[in-house]
Amino acid sequence: MSGILLPGQEKQPSTGGIELPKGFVRRREEASVTDTPAETPSTLEAETAPGSTASESAQPERRAGARGNNLLFPPNAAQVQCPNCGTVYVIPVFTIIDLGVNPELGPALLSGQVNMAICPRCGASGALNAPLMVHEPAHDFLGVYVPATGVDDAQRQRIIGDLIQTLMRKLPAESRRGYMLQPKEYLDWNRFIEKLWEFQGVTPEMLRRQRDQVAAIQSLARLADDEGALNIALERYKGLIDRQFFSLLDRLMMLSGSQGDSEGLRALQTLRRALLEKTEAGRELKALQDRIEETVQRIRPNATREEVLNILLDAWSQPDGESVAASAALALAPLLDYQFLLAIAERLERTTDPQVREHLEKLRELVLTVQEQQRAAQQDAAAQAQQALQAVLEAADVEEALRANAHLIDETFLAVLAANIQRAEQNKATAAAQRLRKIYDAALQIMQEQMSPELRLINDLLNAPDQKTQRKLLEENRRLLSRDFIEALKELEQEFRERENRDLADRIKSIRAQAALML
Repeated sequence: MSGILLPGQEKQPSTGGIELPKGFVRRREEASVTDTPAETPSTLEAETAPGSTASESAQPERRAGARGNNLLFPPNAAQVQCPNCGTVYVIPVFTIIDLGVNPELGPALLSGQVNMAICPRCGASGALNAPLMVHEPAHDFLGVYVPATGVDDAQRQRIIGDLIQTLMRKLPAESRRGYMLQPKEYLDWNRFIEKLWEFQGVTPEMLRRQRDQVAAIQSLARLADDEGALNIALERYKGLIDRQFFSLLDRLMMLSGSQGDSEGLRALQTLRRALLEKTEAGRELKALQDRIEETVQRIRPNATREEVLNILLDAWSQPDGESVAASAALALAPLLDYQFLLAIAERLERTTDPQVREHLEKLRELVLTVQEQQRAAQQDAAAQAQQALQAVLEAADVEEALRANAHLIDETFLAVLAANIQRAEQNKATAAAQRLRKIYDAALQIMQEQMSPELRLINDLLNAPDQKTQRKLLEENRRLLSRDFIEALKELEQEFRERENRDLADRIKSIRAQAALML
């Protein structure tokens, strides 16, 4: 459950950018929902600032290994103003991406998340009208997108020349090639991205089909509450509805939720429920999701790694076994640790059945992939939090900057702040430490304001010093107690048990028991 502050976390820890025009002038089709246009199950996605006044000690600590700090060409901090609500906020803007050095940027680039602005206040989004050079050495490709509007040919060539020089200065001499002196130029963003997709084996036809699918989703969502009209429209679009269609629908739902578009999210959810019943692809997906849920429910909260392995191998032997087992494994990610890998290795030593060995090897590969994704996500979150903190430190109005970056204020942001406070104290930078503490308090206040009343109550209960205080809090907030509240506590308890934090899990269990008696 996102937003939970561990006991004691509510206390203070003891321990230049590009100025862009207002608004967003380049439009990308379906930028935030684009996925690999292959026929893959959707289950994994769905279910499953002004000048600085801070001292050096107050600057965000640079973590070795964090992706945001290991980029060959780091993004610039750019200040943009939302054309919808006028909010000014800071975003990263890339000018060069070298996929040979930083391949982790590839998925974000292809899915339209690079140089994309999303307003933290109203959710309005748009792509920035900014030049971008991409180097893909595996295909001897250097391409540069320069928007057709706003610059003449001489300016365009000057921009491209500057980018080439910047690239050459950073690359070692042995990596420089002749093709880099004549990059392929693109005036159209979609053509630029289509070329990059070609290197992944994705054709323009596949991308066009995906764009047609997104257009179909948007059209069908407008008819979600009109069953008759929806049935007629489904006949028109039935050739587009497959698992990839559901994957795109799920991503659009996530995007609507993250942007606070509750009405759009409701329409998409209604549409999805209808499609699961009315279409062949939907019925197949629903059956697959039911089998995944059944597999996950077979695993007890205190199950051993051996028991989890047995259940996943059993699922793998059933119809659609690989999809079921892989999706169930993703749902059980906290259990996919080093001990689980040891269990797989031991089973491989004892097993001679070639099919079982194949399943075990695929499962081991999946676990390693999940672990790498988790590490990457943690590193990216830390880098993003450091960047947000830097923007706050450089802002003239700290509280305004915090509220502009409210969507980034979470446990990771607080942890980065705490690390910087500790570093400032170790360096005897008293003024910097005090300033950072004030930022910490303001960030914590904003984070708590964003919580639902139920989540605030859970945090208050977890930070209560004793059971008497907990009972008083429950009595004062009896109106918030419900079956859903009890279920949320149960899920939270299970989450901390899976993390092997038994003390906190037991505390939540005690709170759940007290709350249940008051229903």
